[in-house]
Amino acid sequence: MTTTVEIIKVNETDRHESTVTIDINGRQYDAFYWGDNFKPGEKVKVTLTQLEYPLTWEAIFHENKGREIKIEKSNQGNWRYHCYGIIKSIKPIIADFGDLQLDLGDWTNDEKVVGEHIYWTIDRLDIQRAE
Repeated sequence: MTTTVEIIKVNETDRHESTVTIDINGRQYDAFYWGDNFKPGEKVKVTLTQLEYPLTWEAIFHENKGREIKIEKSNQGNWRYHCYGIIKSIKPIIADFGDLQLDLGDWTNDEKVVGEHIYWTIDRLDIQRAE
């Protein structure tokens, strides 16, 4: 899924991979990127993907008791986030977490989960320019 973001800060680690702070809807997120070149102040269309943290079915469907739609930064890593949202579709599984709509992979074919509130952990938020 693509979205337009503003690049706030670039933290280059080397010439192949770095981290970037982006602004989406007035909130800032840190993401990892490789093989690209971003500049502070740039508004760019990007694709955001994620490495998921392994969660059980019970955690995914029972840890969002408040039926919230939000993203919280984890204190366990620069690109890690705890997400609360709703499943919008399957094949692929798309979830809406407010600022981000993400493809969560292919871990269920059960159409009954569409509309269900979920909890998700992004282990690493990745960013790349949209083609």
